[in-house]
Amino acid sequence: MDVSPTRVDNAPMALLERETQLGSLLQYAVEAGRREGRLVLVSGEAGVGKSSLVEALQAELPDATWLWGACDGLFTPRPLAPVHDLARQIGGGLGDLVREHAPRDRIFDEMLRVLSDADHLTVLVIEDVQWADEATLDLLRLLGRRLRHVPVLLVVTFRDDALAPSDPLRLALGELAGQRATRRIDVPPLSARGVRRLANGSAFAPDDLHRLTGGNPFFVVEVLRGGDGAIPASARDAVLARVAAVSELARRTLEVAALAGSHVDPQLMADVAGAELETLDELVSAGLLIPDGAELRFRHELSRWAVESGLPPHRRGHIHRSLLEALSGTTCDDEARLAYHAEGADDAGSVARHAPQAARHAASLGAHREAAAQYERALRFPPEEPRELAELYDGFADSLAMVDRWPQAADARQSAIELWRSLGDSRREGHDHRKLASVMWRLCRGPESVAAHVRAIELLEPLGADPELARAMSAHAFTIWRTDPGTAAQMLERAREIANEVGDPALRSDVLNNLAAGQYARREVWAQAMQEALALALEAGAPAQAGRAYANGYTFYTAQYRFAEGERFWRDGVAYCDERDITTYSTCLRGHRAIALLDLGRWDEAAALAERVLATEASPVNLLTSQITLGLVRARRGLPGALELLDPAVTEADGVDEAEWIANTRLARAEVLWLQGDDAAAAIADLARIRSMISPLEYVEDARLSVWEQRLLGAARPCSPAPEPWATWLAGDHAAAAARWEALGCGHHAAMALLDSDCDDHLREALSRFEALGADASVRRTRAKMRELGLRAVPAGARASTRQHPVGLTRREDEVLALLCDGLTNEEIAQRLVVSARTVDHHVSAVLAKLGVGTRGAAVAQAHQLGLTPATA
Repeated sequence: MDVSPTRVDNAPMALLERETQLGSLLQYAVEAGRREGRLVLVSGEAGVGKSSLVEALQAELPDATWLWGACDGLFTPRPLAPVHDLARQIGGGLGDLVREHAPRDRIFDEMLRVLSDADHLTVLVIEDVQWADEATLDLLRLLGRRLRHVPVLLVVTFRDDALAPSDPLRLALGELAGQRATRRIDVPPLSARGVRRLANGSAFAPDDLHRLTGGNPFFVVEVLRGGDGAIPASARDAVLARVAAVSELARRTLEVAALAGSHVDPQLMADVAGAELETLDELVSAGLLIPDGAELRFRHELSRWAVESGLPPHRRGHIHRSLLEALSGTTCDDEARLAYHAEGADDAGSVARHAPQAARHAASLGAHREAAAQYERALRFPPEEPRELAELYDGFADSLAMVDRWPQAADARQSAIELWRSLGDSRREGHDHRKLASVMWRLCRGPESVAAHVRAIELLEPLGADPELARAMSAHAFTIWRTDPGTAAQMLERAREIANEVGDPALRSDVLNNLAAGQYARREVWAQAMQEALALALEAGAPAQAGRAYANGYTFYTAQYRFAEGERFWRDGVAYCDERDITTYSTCLRGHRAIALLDLGRWDEAAALAERVLATEASPVNLLTSQITLGLVRARRGLPGALELLDPAVTEADGVDEAEWIANTRLARAEVLWLQGDDAAAAIADLARIRSMISPLEYVEDARLSVWEQRLLGAARPCSPAPEPWATWLAGDHAAAAARWEALGCGHHAAMALLDSDCDDHLREALSRFEALGADASVRRTRAKMRELGLRAVPAGARASTRQHPVGLTRREDEVLALLCDGLTNEEIAQRLVVSARTVDHHVSAVLAKLGVGTRGAAVAQAHQLGLTPATA
């Protein structure tokens, strides 16, 4: 690929305007050589010069060991495609494992071993990660955490000009960016001056050329290489003009290469296109292909795309058919590649042979998106045999469920059920009804979920011990605890008996998980059962069960405000799920993390995380926590858009038809309505709806509801004794309740407890706490209550000095910002200002909110940028 060249013929080209990026890479290489491994994310639009930058680095580091791998955007690739490239270069144990289709954990371990054993600098380059499968992204996450003491510079290039908000790479980048070993380099387009240097001596006006190409080096060079004095409409035309200048055989060869993949195998070109070495040399001389080890490749992916886009359908199908025949006659074991060409050739039989195998292999490596794509490909050529078709639908639904694509999973599961029913296979029909129950719950269709569980039990119970019967019983038991605890207990015990009889650790994990949920609901000790469920799943290598245990464990810990105990479930759980592409549970974890951050007063982090979740493709039930979080942050800060988030959340929660979700969404909406002060009747109606659903099993929600009933109706109606600190709050000891909430780290709860008091000192303390949190709407509510009580000298709002401050900081907040700029910790600031560390925490949070940043470092940078000095206020 040509990047920022100083000439446009086939001579070597030097980089333009890339000195800073190359210098950074060289510095990171020095650090990696000291066994301070670095993962460098090199981003830029297509054609901007990422590969040429890395090639320039290679010229500067000739003594390093260089390893190259690439992701292929031509088709749904085989999982871990770059590892196959690396295995060919490294050989040894890694090569053996890849050839044997070993489990990915063994492949990952061998990769780490090879890199760790290096005695000098190794540069590992993985290109075009925008096309990476989930297993490759998981490998990058793993390497990002393990490189700190390894002499490796891992350079990852990717295009960032077309990433959707929910793109798996965007989520992976967020995780990688937080690793200590990670660095980021952006490669921008050329400036007008750079384009002027390239266009010097050509027939093109430099300014017109820069405007046309946007400074993209590839487009610039393609236009200049056209050489006819006219600016083509696009680089595609420039590429095709160059293609037209080569011989007919070379053109046919290039067309075959465009559909064959990123790497061009000379032998394959000879077999399919009849290309001799002279033909390939012609394409190299024309600058359309470039050498890449023993193979060739397109000089740029845009070149390949331009050639492919010019192929008429009949030529495309013929080439795919020829490639499929040629590859089938070799030792090619890339089922994904064969399936791609089979579909392109409209060869249903070959699709049936290769796509399901590619799907199963992808799923075994944790690349569930790729597995779903391969199942979808197979289903575009449905087999006539009903059992085979049902198996495909089941595999498709299983893969979709792992990546949080539930509407499609529902359709696939119901198609499978109809087929199993037509075949008279009650066991498989029962299995799918059990799984359909989970799908319907994720889609917030609670009654249909319950009905599916009931139907699964009806079908499976006459057939004896069955894993899916145990799962159905243990899940259904939890849904009927409130109405029929005796039957629920019998079902759960029967599920445990089946799990022990079957001896499946994954099943035992699922049953123990549901047992822990029942213990949590009955206020019993639940953590031991959940930890055992997690340990069983991890030991058995059961990722879905482990992800579920992490998610439920963290949910229960944070619901009981046991944040420190839950931290391991969050930290280890999100890493585990991200590494294995278990999006359903990683999204669940992030949603409940946002709720925890909200409770802990870390509102900027909570809002950012909630926005990230809401930007992804996720099940409706997995979005509820983030809708609640972001809605409350906006409402408490007096920002618009809270009800636009919470009204849909309430509708979805009603669909779940479970008291917990109805309570959480409607309590949030009631708070928003109360803060806005204009619809008390609607808020009270929400409380009444919750009260009609609540039972002693939802004791936390019952306590929260009771506080709001006391606030809006003057009297609470709890159906069970409230846990602490809610009990103290409801008893009217507001100061003690606030102190207990403060000890838990829940500053907003503490402020709300004080707000419910009629004591002047308590209300003034609540006002101070709300101001520190940046809760402007709560501040207004507090002032209104103080005026209603006839208290004297009610603070009217920000002082004049605060209003005059460039970003609205109070005098104390400005002092805190100045000390942050001096590099002091919160504890050191507390000592300097003679206040508590907790008070400083509140002030720091307020400073971050007013500056619109999420970290202390960003606050300092923003302060310098705005010219805020210690004497600003």
